Amino acid sequence: MAKIDWASVSFAICVFVNMVDVMGMFFTAPVMVPYGRQIGASNTEIGAFSTARFAMGIVSMLWMPSLADKRGTKLCLMISVVGTAIAYGMQGNSHHLSGCSRGRHELLSEQNFILWENHRCAVISGNVTFAADGLSAVSKGATSVLECDDNCGNKAGVLFMLAGRALAGFFGGTQPVLRAYVSKLSLPNMSVLKFRLTILFASMQAGNFALAPIAGLISRWGLYLPWYIACGTAILVACFTSCLFMNIEDVKRLEAVASQPKETDQEQSPQWSKDVEVPAYVGPPPHKDIVLWILLIGFIFVFQTVSAFVVLLPLLLSQERFGLDDPLSVETSRENLAAATSLVMIPHGILNLVSSTVGFLLISSKIGDRNTMRLGAILAASMFAVYGLASSEVWHLLVLHGVGGMGIGIFVPAVSPSIQRYANLAHNQRAAQASAMPLFGMQIGMVIGPLMFGVIVGEEEDRLRMDIAWVIAGISFATGSLLFDLAFRQMGRHPAIRMQSLTPEQ
Repeated sequence: MAKIDWASVSFAICVFVNMVDVMGMFFTAPVMVPYGRQIGASNTEIGAFSTARFAMGIVSMLWMPSLADKRGTKLCLMISVVGTAIAYGMQGNSHHLSGCSRGRHELLSEQNFILWENHRCAVISGNVTFAADGLSAVSKGATSVLECDDNCGNKAGVLFMLAGRALAGFFGGTQPVLRAYVSKLSLPNMSVLKFRLTILFASMQAGNFALAPIAGLISRWGLYLPWYIACGTAILVACFTSCLFMNIEDVKRLEAVASQPKETDQEQSPQWSKDVEVPAYVGPPPHKDIVLWILLIGFIFVFQTVSAFVVLLPLLLSQERFGLDDPLSVETSRENLAAATSLVMIPHGILNLVSSTVGFLLISSKIGDRNTMRLGAILAASMFAVYGLASSEVWHLLVLHGVGGMGIGIFVPAVSPSIQRYANLAHNQRAAQASAMPLFGMQIGMVIGPLMFGVIVGEEEDRLRMDIAWVIAGISFATGSLLFDLAFRQMGRHPAIRMQSLTPEQ
């Protein structure tokens, strides 16, 4: 009977946990704006949903790596997925707390009736024509009757949604924990580490590619359903984690027992022997490492752009130039927006998934990780900058977002393994803290991005402001990429990295 490879099983659980974390961002992204409008949120408040998530994500990166180091990774991941399931359940039920009582309004012939946001009016009798912006109605012919939600200003659903997003962030800081675990599981074999981190990143894009279209489809039966699916997935992964995941100490112990009859295996592997004999580098703590500070700032610039997609892309598609508004039904307009957003994500997800796995491995083997990173940065930044300027139909965004996804797909895998290797070599005793430090920049960027771009776009539909927002997004991504390039150069000069090229005698 074949023995179970617990290292591979535990790595697979890491991939599932990673997907649970990102489902609340990517899977629910197509319905975030229309669902937010359904519960009575303004554009600024919809931007605050992402801000709340990532602001609490900073807090989670303070306690989760520490818990994993002290009590084991398994306990940390179990708490994370259970808490995340509760958070997704809260978000999906926010609509139950929103809305107002409904009232009937009688319109005389040719009477112009001024409406309000989230009115959800239905024609009870007569013939009524709604304006293109949905904020006024005119009775045609005889007297007509409308039934609408009252303008009561109920924000209970918005506040409950904010609480759910914040709770998801509090339990969502698993990235440094997962990366540190996978690194310990894989090193000293750098090729295995590179492959596993590539798969870990690809799992994020697989959820985006495979599930985002489903989110747009099922939103026809309820904009809240994607959160219900995410909640159920988190519960299922919690069961898998409880039964199948092993802490790194247990995996290593089982591997040691299994390899006892083959004590000469290590002597037959010159690469293993070489890595073990290189002495550990002892240097300053992570918070005094200039390379990690450069990476932190670079992550801020890159991820304030990435996080803005959740807000900017649906807001761009909601503009009149794309023709998704139905003047007769606000609900139909929201469904059209959710479906179009999901559609635009399909080529982005496919190209991202392919380029982050097969594409990245092929390109990096020819030109190296650093040049691969540069190529991805050029593709992504140039596409982001022209989203507003070069699009007036949905198919334009299909092309632009697809090429942008390809750029991100070869950019991120080129960065992650090198950063993780540097963290483990330069800060051997504090690898988790070193891994978490650049990711603080990611969380800060995701806090700043939605708020900053929400302010730039404003509450009114203004094409110029939208175009400016996308140009700033492209510049921000390019700035972060330049900082990464600087950090890579400093890494190459670091004593911990240079020691790896020396022989044991040297």
